[in-house]
Amino acid sequence: MFGLYYTIRSRYRRLPRWLRGVLGLGVVICAIGAIALAFFWHHYTIVAAGYDMSALKRGQNETVIVDAKGELVGSASEIERELITLEDVPISLVQAIIATEDARFYSHPGYDFIGLTRAAVKNFNSRGIRQGGSTITQQLARNAFGLQGRNYERKITEIFLAMRIERERSKEQILTDYMNRIYLGTGCSGVGAAARCYFGKDVKDISLVEAATLAGIIKAPVAYSPITQPALAKQKRDLTLQRMVETGSLTEAEATAAKALPLTVRHDKTRVRTGYMLAAARAEFQRLGLRPGNPPEMTMTLRLKWQHQLDSMVRKHLEDLPAEDKGTMQGAVIVLDNRSGAILAMQGGRDFTTSPFNRALDGVRPPGTAFLPLVYAAALTTQPDLTDAAQIDGPLDNRQAMIGGLVGTLGEWGADGEPVTYTGGTITPMQALLEGRTAATVRLSYQVGLDPLRAALNRCNFTTPLRTEAAFTLGQTPLRLIEVARAFTALANDGRMCSAPHLLLAPTVRSAEVFAPAAAGHVRDTLVSSMERPEYRKPLLDHGLANKSIAGFGGITYDRTDAWFVGFDRSVTCLVWIGHDKDALISPKTTAATAALPLWAAVFQMVTEGKPKGWDVKPGVGQFLGTALRALPVDAESRIVPVTPVAGVVVGKDPYQSVSAPEAVPKALPVPKAEARR
Repeated sequence: MFGLYYTIRSRYRRLPRWLRGVLGLGVVICAIGAIALAFFWHHYTIVAAGYDMSALKRGQNETVIVDAKGELVGSASEIERELITLEDVPISLVQAIIATEDARFYSHPGYDFIGLTRAAVKNFNSRGIRQGGSTITQQLARNAFGLQGRNYERKITEIFLAMRIERERSKEQILTDYMNRIYLGTGCSGVGAAARCYFGKDVKDISLVEAATLAGIIKAPVAYSPITQPALAKQKRDLTLQRMVETGSLTEAEATAAKALPLTVRHDKTRVRTGYMLAAARAEFQRLGLRPGNPPEMTMTLRLKWQHQLDSMVRKHLEDLPAEDKGTMQGAVIVLDNRSGAILAMQGGRDFTTSPFNRALDGVRPPGTAFLPLVYAAALTTQPDLTDAAQIDGPLDNRQAMIGGLVGTLGEWGADGEPVTYTGGTITPMQALLEGRTAATVRLSYQVGLDPLRAALNRCNFTTPLRTEAAFTLGQTPLRLIEVARAFTALANDGRMCSAPHLLLAPTVRSAEVFAPAAAGHVRDTLVSSMERPEYRKPLLDHGLANKSIAGFGGITYDRTDAWFVGFDRSVTCLVWIGHDKDALISPKTTAATAALPLWAAVFQMVTEGKPKGWDVKPGVGQFLGTALRALPVDAESRIVPVTPVAGVVVGKDPYQSVSAPEAVPKALPVPKAEARR
């Protein structure tokens, strides 16, 4: 070791003095260069370390929206994104992207020295930056971290970020992130949304030529758009196919056959499958006054899995439903958390592609007799002693309700079973609710007073003012579906509605009491018994919901244009609406049990996983419901038969005069198990 040192020293001294000076200067320059390189490397390593790697999952200045389970739904901005995994992508698309963008992707450490050298020579000859030589990893870094502009500072930062990404992620993860965020024009971020936009299909189903088309437009998606520039897009597609031959992904014969095929585009303006869900989240994001990028992520209360199932459920139900005009039939579903107001599931219509209007959140339709539980809860809140008050069980002059004309008697359309036949005696309010009796409901409303009853219902914060005449008690006022669903949560919460319904996670605010707890309890117990109706049996059995002590009530409008079913357990409330956007008959025999209940049962089974949290029978409830479920015995003198209405009578006394009638046997009605045991 020392011998070698002395040998070099001896020979160095023999060199001419000027040459020794040159060598010394060279050593100094190398040392300074090494120090400078170390400083340079350290500086850009620190710069690269300052970037948040979570940005690889979202767009620049973008707020990503994820579902309740953390799955990506889309962007809060108008950029469309459809999350894919590498397993979802056909191998032809992976090969096409690598062939055209980064042939040495699997062998470089984040930057391609050969590509950078080639780009440097070209930039030197052109006396400016004309080519970047960026790898897929560099492109990912540039897009994720907003490294815009053509300058050396940006390029160096990009390279160091690419090296960091390569150290922290596998090649498969890098490729997945790249394909999920690369902009491909027409508002599409990622190959998933682009495949649906340009070809109307899932990315897993695209062909070789479609894969080559997507890969070919990456460098300039606007200039080479398959929609506006099909000739240029085909040219880039063919160049990509040729590059795939050069990289060994295709044979010359396969490429030639693919080039001979025409460029076929099926432009899908709706693009993604999360239509109603994502559009509603974006609208709420804007209402909150938030800006894309701040915060970087928002969590929805919905689940993407449930959304996809709901989409299929609603479409299939409407296709199978007997209707006068199936083509214009629509449906909506809302599932609310009874406490927080979180919207757990929601479907705004039959198909977002053909009708993006969200009926669940923005739709306004008359609830018909589905409104009766709220009316009775409001009536019992106003006059608690009405629980066992007997009402005349007979026909009513139509002028007292102002529905379907001003002559004749008010129709009974609220029951889902056999046509209503009056007992000729009296009926309790809870029995009238159980059977959906319209005449008894109107009589009750006059007994309470239309104004006090309307005031009690207005505590539910309905946007639409309730009608002034008694028709509002029979659900003849068009109301927002989401507001009706929220009002029903008060029956589950002992009189308190849930917090304001929301799609993005927010703090729960305790709402005011709208119904008296006892009133809400009486109505809820009646709705639990209502679920034992024979016509409800089959849909509930089919979905494992029979005998679960859950509450539910169905109703239709007077002219059978709308069918509703609302049901709830201790945790969630589910509303289903079936009908048309404009008043049109569903079918002459439509009932809530046939039109809305089957879909409700399927949805409720999904969101409760077949294990709803029902109510146990409380002491004394059996006696109460027994009274509600039996027609009360009355004297023959108090029975009535239909007679011609007294002229001029609109409100006040009943327009039918009580006359003697033969003794009639009351209709047999089911008695709750609790009462039968007594």
